[in-house]
Amino acid sequence: MQWERKSLYRQIVQVTGISGKQIPLLRELKGEIVPESMPAVLSKLRKRARSGNAKAQCVMGFFCSVGYAEKRGKKCLNGQAVGRLDAPRGVKGQLFYAIGDDYYPVTGEHQDLEEAAYWYRRAAAHGIASAQMLYGDCLFSGEGVEPDIGMAVSYYFKAYQQGNAYACRRLGDCLYLGIGLAQDYERAVAFFRKAAQLGCRDALWRLGDIYYQGEGVERNAMIAESFYEDAAEAGVASAMCMIGDMYYYGVHSLLEKEKTEDYEQAVKWYKKSARREDEWGIFALGMCYYQGKGVEQSYKKAVKLFLRSGAYGCPDALWRLASCYYNGIGTKKDKKKAYKYYRAAVKMFGIYN
Repeated sequence: MQWERKSLYRQIVQVTGISGKQIPLLRELKGEIVPESMPAVLSKLRKRARSGNAKAQCVMGFFCSVGYAEKRGKKCLNGQAVGRLDAPRGVKGQLFYAIGDDYYPVTGEHQDLEEAAYWYRRAAAHGIASAQMLYGDCLFSGEGVEPDIGMAVSYYFKAYQQGNAYACRRLGDCLYLGIGLAQDYERAVAFFRKAAQLGCRDALWRLGDIYYQGEGVERNAMIAESFYEDAAEAGVASAMCMIGDMYYYGVHSLLEKEKTEDYEQAVKWYKKSARREDEWGIFALGMCYYQGKGVEQSYKKAVKLFLRSGAYGCPDALWRLASCYYNGIGTKKDKKKAYKYYRAAVKMFGIYN
């Protein structure tokens, strides 16, 4: 995801809302993705957390969740954040909750989700809003704790009442999807608007989706586009991909009844999204190369992009890869790889639908 290219310090501030002003020790982490001083900082921070410092507890939870803990996790998260909210439930009713670009990654050699949930819970008990929101995420997805959607929503409300923008967005998601709360598009729109006002950039993207699909509001492609553009300007890769889609399907600034596709502009936006590692933007760019729309046709480039998107779990990319390997399009025929990607695609389609 795009945020992983930020320094570790900026990641901490973005996810937990806790800065070097509140914990001066964190200033040592500025400037690099994973600074050499990390082990020493982690050791000191753990001591503070154990002594009862709520902000240190929240940051410790972040470190444990993203793989900077000192021991390997006892539990592994089933699935990963995929940047979309299209499918809240997966195979056998298991919960898959993708919070978008604001959600922390779920990989790491020393990841310990149980300890992450432990520290988030302790910090949440002291009223730290970001910890309440993050512990709500743990409960929602069953990360390090038994899943409890009702309890997750209660923690989101606690954080939201303190003005946490991301908790507000989470509540909008729950209302939009009808999970933990009765489905209510109008209330979802209100929460997304509030989250956007509070500074959650992904809420702008969600508002764009709602206006584009006409759920809870009158469908309006122009208003949707304005929200997508605001989100894209704020750096949301998924919004960039959606703007590309609007150009691709001819509904960008649709003032006339006839659609006017603009594949070159679509490619421009897909490339912006792909540079931020959005799996759907990468896949869409691959399809442009596959079909020769907006770019010179190149099956080889398409396959490379499908591989890149498929690595993130994009089901459409996995399906295309299977077809390419089976038919020898842009690569050598390889039925073993084709079946491998077909199976992976079916599994991911099960998660998304």
